[in-house]
Amino acid sequence: MRKVLVALFALALAFALAQRYFTEEELKRIETGGKAYAEALANQRPDQALCSIHRNRLPADLLPKFLEEQRALIKYPASGKLMGDWRKGGAIFNNLQKANCFSCHFGSPEHLGGDVGPSLEKYGLKRGQSEAVQRYTYEVIYNSWAYFPCTVMYRFGAQGLLTPEEIADVVAYLLDPESDFNTKPAVGSK
Repeated sequence: MRKVLVALFALALAFALAQRYFTEEELKRIETGGKAYAEALANQRPDQALCSIHRNRLPADLLPKFLEEQRALIKYPASGKLMGDWRKGGAIFNNLQKANCFSCHFGSPEHLGGDVGPSLEKYGLKRGQSEAVQRYTYEVIYNSWAYFPCTVMYRFGAQGLLTPEEIADVVAYLLDPESDFNTKPAVGSK
């Protein structure tokens, strides 16, 4: 009985909070989505809830704290090296069950890429391999919200989808001038 009351309270609280941010039509869709949908909406992580409430456009006054919290989530490889093995990185980048990067980004020499994210074609040749570029690339892959709040890009490290070492391998795939990513043409390039 207690669990039912807690669930009902959480549902009521979610609707009360949601009423301030959603239109009447959206609230009706949420209510008709069923208990599981309402619970998922009510049980979001605080950072995800902020993005949901503000429809992925955080107000300027919330950005500094949000970015600070997201940057604090970034962990680095135990070795301290931000570039690992580009061959392993290619296997991760081009794997539908692993990172699936090519589905959103153009530039893969193995798969026709998507256009949801920016083109990464010849990423390392265009940007170089400086420590700053390595760090930026690593951090964006680890937790994209540390740079682009509420973006649809997976937060591979922050969400535990890839280890720091695997992310370093993907960084190497993107940056190493010897990598297939930088030496072979992207599928679909002109």
